Amino acid sequence: MLTKIYISVRYVKVIEFKKIIQKNVYLNPFNEFAVREGMVEIRWDPLTQITSRIVHFPPRKIERFNYDETIRASLSVRCPFCPENVNDMTSRFDKNVFGFERFTAGDVTVIPNVLTFDKYCLVAIISKEHFLDMERLIQGDYIYNGLMALLHVLRIIKENDKEVRYFSINCNYMPMSGSSILHPHIQAIAGEYPTNYHGIMIQKSESYREKTDQVYWDELIREEINLKERFIEELGKANWYVPFAPRGNGDIGCIFEKSSFFELDDTDVKDFCNGLKKVLKYFKQENVSGFNLSIFSGIEGKDSFRANARIVARRFLPPVNAADSNYFDKLHMESACLYLPEDVSDKIRIVWGSSYD
Repeated sequence: MLTKIYISVRYVKVIEFKKIIQKNVYLNPFNEFAVREGMVEIRWDPLTQITSRIVHFPPRKIERFNYDETIRASLSVRCPFCPENVNDMTSRFDKNVFGFERFTAGDVTVIPNVLTFDKYCLVAIISKEHFLDMERLIQGDYIYNGLMALLHVLRIIKENDKEVRYFSINCNYMPMSGSSILHPHIQAIAGEYPTNYHGIMIQKSESYREKTDQVYWDELIREEINLKERFIEELGKANWYVPFAPRGNGDIGCIFEKSSFFELDDTDVKDFCNGLKKVLKYFKQENVSGFNLSIFSGIEGKDSFRANARIVARRFLPPVNAADSNYFDKLHMESACLYLPEDVSDKIRIVWGSSYD
């Protein structure tokens, strides 16, 4: 008697680092109109399939931005985040819901953002001083203290409002990053609906898990370690790397071993901040004066995602202090960069003191 045996084979997707190169030829005005071959790499993010473009054109090192005039201008009006103005000029929480009107921990004060970007929108004022340059951020614990304070308030939101599922912590550091207030602060949003990118990451991570029985983020780190092209270092329970398809110039990524903000303990946050300081040290070396930071949390109870962060360098472009953001990312949903991730990785490993090469 012939017995049929059915074997179920689950397709395991291999992470693909896909790119194509497009070229053109023009007469170069910077070299007596000699023939020059222009080149752009189009790269697909291995998870989201969102494309980025890396323009092969020698970038110039920009001089460090002088903040003297910016500081004077910012002090020409009352700063709501300076200690003498906080009580009169910043918003308050509903004490019946939160148990406090403002949450204070050391020099950090957490308040509701007057701009409602989501169901809950928080601001952590991380210093009593009006201005902190990047060296002060590197040497101090300002961001760590701010993160811990925000996580405390986010936990209250999570416990009180079960409909809120999506949490992120974000920072615009200095005007070139989009910050309208010079006084150092970081932000958090929490809501029932994710932002576009946050939602795409979560959905694609769930799809990857269903197809492969693997966690994409764990597989990505294993692949990056094996390739040795963009991996920086493991620090505590987080892995630092340079993303294959960057969201901007100097894009650095961090992937936690845990899925949600609410699984992170004090050591996890401290390790992350130590890694972030190394990134800022690299930015300072490159005369970068501003950055954007986003830390994304997964949905609690789902193991397909890993909490992760992206940090992108921001700068004004001389001679007219133009924004380094244009129609590509604003209207085409596409990042255009001048820095190869592999080159960024080589440089930051030196600053970092990484054992990977």
